Amino acid sequence: MKVLVIPEDPSLDQYILKPIVERLLADLGKHARVQILSRPRLRGVDQALDADTIADIVRTYPMVDLFLILVDRDGHPKRQDRATALESAHHGLFVCLAIEELEVWMLAAHRDSLSAPWSEIRREPHPKERYAHPFLAEQAPKLDPGQGRAWAMRALAGKWQGVLRACEELETLKQRLHAWIQSPRERA
Repeated sequence: MKVLVIPEDPSLDQYILKPIVERLLADLGKHARVQILSRPRLRGVDQALDADTIADIVRTYPMVDLFLILVDRDGHPKRQDRATALESAHHGLFVCLAIEELEVWMLAAHRDSLSAPWSEIRREPHPKERYAHPFLAEQAPKLDPGQGRAWAMRALAGKWQGVLRACEELETLKQRLHAWIQSPRERA
């Protein structure tokens, strides 16, 4: 299976998204070749959820079996409307909005070493700045790729089930992908 992950900006997000998607698909029994979209290089959620941009990407990559748009919700519940419209326009395309930022998925693997309660982190409108950046500055090796994100995601292997429980949007995505993989339309 060929999977293209569409981030809002691949430069740092790739270090979180690739291991998450690989693990998610492995749970579903799928060996996947996961690629993070780098060309065109998108700049922000508005581009990643733009219908014309996504249509161009889908046309440019006809060999891809599954497109995953994984972006920050950033406290904008109306982004779900745009996500739903994109999904209905393209078979094999799913959108998952991180509550509130992708870095929360990374932090979920380190909940036991964070100073704030998990419920507070999930409610925070700016968790990247308030929790992820200080955590990485304190814990991660200084020269690690992705400003410490690659190091932080190594913990995913032993903490995956806890990450799914802590981030219900990932669990929901997993269930939706499972249903899609099992559908006759997908097998055709």
